[in-house]
Amino acid sequence: MSMGEREAVTGLITTAIVLALFLWRLSGQDAAGLFDGPEALQTWARSVLVLVAWSIGIAIVVTIGFHIAYELMTGEKTDDRRDERDRDIERRALTWAWYLLSFGLLGVIVDLALGSSAFRAMNLVLALCVLSEFFKDGLKLWLYRRGA
Repeated sequence: MSMGEREAVTGLITTAIVLALFLWRLSGQDAAGLFDGPEALQTWARSVLVLVAWSIGIAIVVTIGFHIAYELMTGEKTDDRRDERDRDIERRALTWAWYLLSFGLLGVIVDLALGSSAFRAMNLVLALCVLSEFFKDGLKLWLYRRGA
């Protein structure tokens, strides 16, 4: 498994953990009624900032843990050299993730223009960010496996 594939796998694992944490935390706060009233967006923003800080720590722990476990199981040393293929795969995956995010944001703007709430829009933007990150890592892994 190349370094790029390992990065994609750790990205997918991290995104899944962070998504579960976001859904658990935000749905619990919504059920408790913390997002009702005039301060709802401010409360939501503070919650998301705390979760973003946690996600950075989770990403570090998952990356280190995965690389250590991989080296122990396979005996391969980490080779972090990158060639043109690695850069091309990264560029292609990032480009498609940006397309997804851009068109999704356009959809959120249309949704707002049709009368949706700002709270819904912010949740959709957050979901789009997570979805595009998951898509980027999944596409990257697929491109590596395909031999692109």
